[in-house]
Amino acid sequence: MPMVVVNGVTMEAKVGERLIDVARRNGAHIGFVCNGAGICQTCQCQVLSGAENLSPVNVSEQAWLTESRLSEGHRLACKTAIRGAGTVEVRTKAEDLRRQVIAVINPPADSNPVAQLGPLVQYVVRMATDEVSRFPFNAITAFRQVKPSDITWPFRDLNRYVSDVSRVVNTTLGRSESRPALTSSTQVIGIEVPEKTPVS
Repeated sequence: MPMVVVNGVTMEAKVGERLIDVARRNGAHIGFVCNGAGICQTCQCQVLSGAENLSPVNVSEQAWLTESRLSEGHRLACKTAIRGAGTVEVRTKAEDLRRQVIAVINPPADSNPVAQLGPLVQYVVRMATDEVSRFPFNAITAFRQVKPSDITWPFRDLNRYVSDVSRVVNTTLGRSESRPALTSSTQVIGIEVPEKTPVS
């Protein structure tokens, strides 16, 4: 069975399941403003290991992520599916930002808020620069990949959306909340997963 480690927490997954769905089901600190339509980029994450167990980079990811981000292993969790039985480890953009903000508010003993502010500002500036440098072509390309219903009403299942938001908030704040079990009825949606070819 595939395993996904999101922000240091190990989670069970299924082949064909998107990273965003694994993270949401388990309350991982990840964004999903557009509910997986591929237009908000809040689910961006960096693959730290196990990239070979994931689907190839797709058109939406190429539109939103710069070549340097892609080469560093950044992916959109809503457009990335598990295709192998190994372990995949990712860290989300939302978690990176959370950790950097906490370091400014509550700096390590050998530092101070001003010293911690530099890396946070640098991170935010790089994100903004990456976005602006590719606009408007990235948005045009990405919007061509989504169905009109994804844009006009991204919250197709409002109960699931609210439940997942609650789970993410509670988990991020350290409140204990049980994670739904992975069952045979866990839905695998959205991405065609090419068969993984064996290495000879």
